[in-house]
Amino acid sequence: MEALDYQLHSVKNAMKILRLFKIDTPELGITEISRQLGLSKSTVHRLIATLVKYGYLELAPNKKYHPGLALLGLSGVATANNGIYREAVPVLEELVGQTGETAHLSIFEGDETVCLHKVECKHPVRLLSHIGRRNPVYCTSSGKVLLAHQNEQMIENILLNLDLKAFGPNTITDKTALKESLQAIQKSGYVISVEELHEGVASMAVPVRDYTCEVVASISIVGPKQRIREAQYPLFIRYLQKAAERLSELLGGTPCLKK
Repeated sequence: MEALDYQLHSVKNAMKILRLFKIDTPELGITEISRQLGLSKSTVHRLIATLVKYGYLELAPNKKYHPGLALLGLSGVATANNGIYREAVPVLEELVGQTGETAHLSIFEGDETVCLHKVECKHPVRLLSHIGRRNPVYCTSSGKVLLAHQNEQMIENILLNLDLKAFGPNTITDKTALKESLQAIQKSGYVISVEELHEGVASMAVPVRDYTCEVVASISIVGPKQRIREAQYPLFIRYLQKAAERLSELLGGTPCLKK
C-alpha cells in the first residue's frame, strides 16, 4: 500500500510539473521547478527524467526543459474528441463576423477559467489571450459568468480562498462586492467587464448549458473598450445569447432553453 501511495504521489508531482509550462514560461529549469513546487532538486530531476524518457518534456540547448511532442499528440486527440470544441468552432466564427471582435470558449477549473478555443477578429488585441490560457475567475467576464452559475456552496468555498488581487483599474477586490456582482449576474444571465483584467479592454460573456441544463462553458467576446462601446452592449449581448443558445442546442440543451 505504501508503494502505491508513493507512486500516486509521484504521478501527482509529475502532473504539477507539466502544468507549470505556459505560453509566457515555455521553458523551465530544475531549480525554477523545485522552487515553485517546493520539491527537492533530486525529486524534480528524477520526475523530469521520466517525463523526458516518454517524450512529455524535452531538454533545450540552454539546459532548460520544454513540453515535448508527446503532449502535442495528446492535445490533438483531446481537441478532436471534445464535443463542445467541435460544435463551438462555427458558432464562434459567426459571432466574430457579427461583432467584429475576438470570440472565446472558456471552461471553469478550480478558481480559474481556461480558454478552450478562440477565433480571432481581423484586428485582435495582442497578448490578451491564447488557447489554454488560465485567468482568475473573479476579474474576467467568462470567469464571473461561470462562477455565478455554480452552486452556492462552491461559490462560498471559492470566495473563501480567493486572494482578490487587482489586475486592472476596475478589478473587484472586495469579496462582499464580488458576491453582489455574482448575484446580479445570476439574474441577468450575462456579464459586461470593463478594465477588470486589462486596462483599456472590455469583454462580455454568457453561459452555455448542456443537456442536463448545467452550465458547462462560457462564450465571450473581447476587444478594446474604444470598439466595444456602451451603445453596442445590448446588440452584442443579443448576439452572444443567440450564440450560446445555438451551442447549447447542439449539446442537447434544447429543453433547458424552453423553460
